Amino acid sequence: MLMPKVSVVIPTYNHARYLPYAIESVFNQNYPNLEVFVIDDGSTDGTAQIVKPYIPKINYIYKGNGGTPNALNHGLCRATGKYVCWLSADDALIGEKMSKQVSLMESDPSLGFSYTSFVVIDANGNKQYDVNSAYFPNKQVMVTKLMEGCFINGSSVMMRCSALEKIGYFDEGLPQAHDYDLWFRFLRHYSCGFLEEHLLAYRWHGENMSKNPIDACILIVQERARRLFPEWL
Repeated sequence: MLMPKVSVVIPTYNHARYLPYAIESVFNQNYPNLEVFVIDDGSTDGTAQIVKPYIPKINYIYKGNGGTPNALNHGLCRATGKYVCWLSADDALIGEKMSKQVSLMESDPSLGFSYTSFVVIDANGNKQYDVNSAYFPNKQVMVTKLMEGCFINGSSVMMRCSALEKIGYFDEGLPQAHDYDLWFRFLRHYSCGFLEEHLLAYRWHGENMSKNPIDACILIVQERARRLFPEWL
């Protein structure tokens, strides 16, 4: 039986040092039906040369710098899979993430997206520690707990493309917390799945965007969530 196609979108901006590790982690999954989009958001560090050995196994698209949500949307609008994953250029898939997450999504059509726990690695790829991501099966509790802060790692997420088309893509007006915003929109219309296994390597190298959160973006998302869920918030 042919497994459903999974599209993987890798936005990158001056991460040539880490990008091959991310790309190879996708192909090392040995998943039989996938497509990969590397969206180069105006890199100036030789990224175009780095990706040459992977063409034509990947779709490489160069664009002017527009920020992460803009780069993600460039990939999402081109995805042809039943499911789509976002993988940051400095992170990597591990274990049997692709097949296990597809199996989860296929088992329950009500799931709009799912996510997993992850491990933290350093700049050189050395494991530092495990992160057991929070998850709450009750949607009301899930929404309430998310209001306390985003505990979903975006690179661990798999989204159902039909659901994504219904709720809309990332808000390009949010330079940060655009993923946080998307999870609330998913939860308004769909259920969320979760795998406890650590199936993502999240690289902490000191230059991560999350090191300097923009509080204004978080407040915008939380105010939107109150409007989405007036019965709970």
